[in-house]
Amino acid sequence: MKNLFYILIFASFSFFSGQAVAATAADRVCQKVVRPPEVTVSVSYGRLKYDTSKNNRSLTRMHLRQYGGNVPSGRQVHGLATYDLNTEISFRVVKNTQANGVVCVYPTDIELNIEMQNPVIYLSKELKAGSCVYELAMRHELTHQQINVEALEYYLPIIQQRFLAAVKENPFMSSKSDINLTLAKESFNERYLAAVNPVLEEMQNEINTEQAKLDSIENYDYEAALCR
Repeated sequence: MKNLFYILIFASFSFFSGQAVAATAADRVCQKVVRPPEVTVSVSYGRLKYDTSKNNRSLTRMHLRQYGGNVPSGRQVHGLATYDLNTEISFRVVKNTQANGVVCVYPTDIELNIEMQNPVIYLSKELKAGSCVYELAMRHELTHQQINVEALEYYLPIIQQRFLAAVKENPFMSSKSDINLTLAKESFNERYLAAVNPVLEEMQNEINTEQAKLDSIENYDYEAALCR
């Protein structure tokens, strides 16, 4: 499963309006020459894979050590749902030196890509394919993965809004002396990440909360009773 959503943002009259109050002389020069960048926001989901090569003990150890999960006392894990979340921001920085010596550095072709990579459902090799417990474990882990996908889809508009606001609030750097392009790019990148990372952290906390409900003792007992 792979979905892509693209949003293109072009110039608007109010693009530099947020800088009008504190604008320096150099800022005002750059405002006249810098054009708003094209911004692309995309999200993608990797193809779901299945792994039945591990036993209960191995999956329980993975759940506890690698993913910080909890397992009720005396129980073992029959299945596990995992994924990796990757956030990548790419753009170019352009330097424009004016005749009066003012240096303008600004980002262009800005892309934010959020990818839910490597989604895997592990089912214990101790489970008999087609059995009630096997089908129940499969449904349980598919629900875990659906929680991940729905959370990203819910938070995507918020991420987009914060990211585009950060781009608008940081349209360029201006100076009457030279600007190091490497340092400028690092600075822009840090500002963009500062805008989206808190939302991603909030999303992950929400995912953890919903996953914990699915893995509660009450739900485990309810599901176990279905195959008795």
